[in-house]
Amino acid sequence: MVAPSYDIITVGGGIAGSSLALAMAGRGAKVLVLEREKQFKDRVRGEALVPWGVAEASELGIYDLLKERCAHDVPYVEGGSGLRDLRATTPQQSPLLSFPHHVMQETLLAAAENAGAEVRRGVTVERIETGAEPTVFVNGHSHERICARLVVAADGRGSAVRKWAGFSVCEQINGLYMAGVMLTNIPAPPETIYAVFNPELGTWVGLIPQANGRFRAYFVYPKTMGYRLQGESMLGQFFRESAKGYAPLADFYAGARSSGPLASFDARDDWVEHPYRDGVALAGDAAATTDPTYGQGLSFALLAARVLRDELTKDSDWEAAGHRYADQHQRCFRACHSVEGCYAPFFKIRLRKQRHCGREPCPGLAKIPRAFLIIL
Repeated sequence: MVAPSYDIITVGGGIAGSSLALAMAGRGAKVLVLEREKQFKDRVRGEALVPWGVAEASELGIYDLLKERCAHDVPYVEGGSGLRDLRATTPQQSPLLSFPHHVMQETLLAAAENAGAEVRRGVTVERIETGAEPTVFVNGHSHERICARLVVAADGRGSAVRKWAGFSVCEQINGLYMAGVMLTNIPAPPETIYAVFNPELGTWVGLIPQANGRFRAYFVYPKTMGYRLQGESMLGQFFRESAKGYAPLADFYAGARSSGPLASFDARDDWVEHPYRDGVALAGDAAATTDPTYGQGLSFALLAARVLRDELTKDSDWEAAGHRYADQHQRCFRACHSVEGCYAPFFKIRLRKQRHCGREPCPGLAKIPRAFLIIL
């Protein structure tokens, strides 16, 4: 069965796919969102926009929506040497914005549907064909092949669309695990994020407040520690190891209770140097991730949605628009990825680069825009 053509199909209804669908449907485009999950669940993943990402949310017109439904302002950062007021010390003069990831996803996807995008949930994309009119093969209630002017792969870090479309992926091994868990009953101030390196141990701890007394706690540590923090039975060890990295956490975690899974993942980087080809654009984690540069992933997802929106609405040449988007996205990502090199000494590791794309290394710090230094 051949379905009617769309202007845009987004594979994935997370922050990148739903924000783009909302933006383009609002400008009259015929948009289809394909989302595998029938309902988003709480998992360990990014739950904060740094100030430059908050600016992107404002440009996309979703800041007020997030604040109304699920988001919480966090104006202060404690890095271990005193409070920093993000409103006074960032170019955007903005606080960090935190939210439960799965609630944010539901909020934005519903808004995209209300704006006129067609949303299908519980469907599986089986493959795509690239070209002047890219085609998506879907297995839902029936098998379909659906054509569009542009397919946007927003299907996450392990993107299948990225593979099917023939993109070459670069990878950097960082030798780190990143563990996280949602907590309640934490006597920490709700307006402060804690983000502290301990260079003696080679660890990093994070504690991000959300609304309604919830906190997302993170602990990043070298794989050479010999353990992997995973599952409820290791929650006590998560608390103890975190407090070694930053002593005040011992008091914060004394009566803490988990309200979600303790999980960890390999904090490696992967990215595509030019995230557009043959009618397919990559957005969000499908385009690039850089884990040790904490807190940037969701902001990059919104950057992708905003730049794609701007380029696609300039004129009718979407092939040229796709390449312009890819150039802008990679220029920003390379700058942010370069900042990551500053973190390696804190972890006492030497970054091992495995480049599968054959491109040159990222530029030096001298070329980094000031906006990307705001979390240092």
